[in-house]
Amino acid sequence: MTIKKGDFIKVEYTGRTADGKVFDTTSEEVAKKEGISSEKANYSPTLLVVGKGQAIGGLDEAVEGMEMNQEKEIIINPEKGFGIKNPELIKIIPLSRFKNEKLSPIPGMVVDIDGQDGIIKSVGSGRVVVDFNHPLAGQILKYKIKVIDKIENLKDRAKALFDDTKLLGSLSVESNSLVIESKADISREYILRKQSFLSLIKDFMPEIKSIKFNESYEIEKKKGIESEGKKEEEKEEGKEKKKE
Repeated sequence: MTIKKGDFIKVEYTGRTADGKVFDTTSEEVAKKEGISSEKANYSPTLLVVGKGQAIGGLDEAVEGMEMNQEKEIIINPEKGFGIKNPELIKIIPLSRFKNEKLSPIPGMVVDIDGQDGIIKSVGSGRVVVDFNHPLAGQILKYKIKVIDKIENLKDRAKALFDDTKLLGSLSVESNSLVIESKADISREYILRKQSFLSLIKDFMPEIKSIKFNESYEIEKKKGIESEGKKEEEKEEGKEKKKE
């Protein structure tokens, strides 16, 4: 079964820099061996819609033409990886700005400057050099990748996108429409996940014509309100006893 553009597939992979250092992997075993394991990481096969730009260009192109359960190693040049290092994204920031924010900059520290992440490269007298390029920009990358599953059923493909956005709830299909029973809240995170899911369906599943969300909200009562309510109930009970 040859993989082609537009296919929904699950892949396992490990990415290394040219010197062999692992920077990303779906394998917990590899992560532990390399000393980069994290409790926050989700070590499981990754969903990839082929040719849709969900992965770096070289990786996206590499899976086209592969067969199910095939494993291969590829080398990706910067142009199809994380890009060529742009000297214009290396900027000098006054040291005073860090002091005003009560930060002590050191080389290697990741900082957020005006909503953009950068890595401090050096700290001099009165100035800090910050690189806003992607940490892997300009590097040649080595990947070992394996296709382990292909998702073809319409509901399964929609469910894969639903799970990928980490929305909570269930999904069903009615003709060419989706019905989502969702555990909702008013947080910004939930709203962004919902928008992400809608965007993915629009881009990757044009056969879906409509989506209906049935959202349920859990309302938590504040303790203060509950105690006040109990006090009122106790007062009413006391009045009734006096009457008797």
